[in-house]
Amino acid sequence: MTYLGKSECHAPRFRWLAPDKISERLDLQRCGWILDPEGVPATNCVGLIDAANLDSVGWMQVLSWLMPEARRCVLVAGVSEAHDRTSLLQIGFGDVVTERIEIEELGARANRLAQFNEWLPRTRRVGRLTLDLLAREAFGDGKPLNLNPREFALVWRLADSIDQFVSKQALIYDVWRMGFVPETNSVAVHMSRLRRKLAFVGLAGIIETSPSGGYRLRMPDETVAPERSAPAPAPAPARSLAKATGPATLAH
Repeated sequence: MTYLGKSECHAPRFRWLAPDKISERLDLQRCGWILDPEGVPATNCVGLIDAANLDSVGWMQVLSWLMPEARRCVLVAGVSEAHDRTSLLQIGFGDVVTERIEIEELGARANRLAQFNEWLPRTRRVGRLTLDLLAREAFGDGKPLNLNPREFALVWRLADSIDQFVSKQALIYDVWRMGFVPETNSVAVHMSRLRRKLAFVGLAGIIETSPSGGYRLRMPDETVAPERSAPAPAPAPARSLAKATGPATLAH
C-alpha cells in the first residue's frame, strides 16, 4: 500500500525537526511527501520529531522554539509511555505516537494534521488591529508592530475571547504552557511591551486590565455598529375644533 496523502501535483510537505538524519521508518518521503528543510509547522508544513533521540536539553530547545500555534501541527514519534504521550498532547502537540508505528499509519496521521492546519484561522481582525498567524505579526492600520513570538502569542490568545477577561493563570497555561503560576511578573512585563507597541500605532487602550489581574482585548467602539434609536412616533393628526370640543361646547 502506498499512501500519497494528496494528489502528486500537490504533494504535502513536512519538516524533520531534529539535527540527526531522518530514520527510514519515519521518512514520509516513502509515502509521497516532500521533505522541506525550511518549512515552518503551522503554515502548510507538518513537523515531525523522533522523541527517542531527544535528551532533556533537546526537548528544552524544541519547546522554546515551537510556540503553541506551531505545536498543533507537529507529530511526535517514538514515545513509548502512555503518560508521556498524554503530557505532550496536553502541552499542545498535534499527535503523539509510539516507536512501533507503521509508515502507512504515520502518513495518515500526518495528513490529518495537514488538513487540520488548513482549517486554522490565518488572520484575525479586531477593529484596526490585524493579526497574521503565518507571519506571527500584528498590524495597526497596516503598520507592523514587530512583535516577538511571546507577544504575538499573548495577543492571539486574547483575540480568542474578544471583550472577555482572560486570567493570568489562563495565559500562563495557554502561552507559557505551565501548569502553575511562577513567582515572576513575566506576564505583566510582556503585556507592558505589547501595549507600548500597540500605542505606537495608535491603538493605546485596546488591552484592558481587570481588577483581579486578567486582561482582555477590547473591540474598539468604532467597529461596533451604532445602535439605532427607535423612530419618533408620528404626530397625531390635528382634530377639528368641533371634534375636539364637541357640539355641546360650541352651543355656548
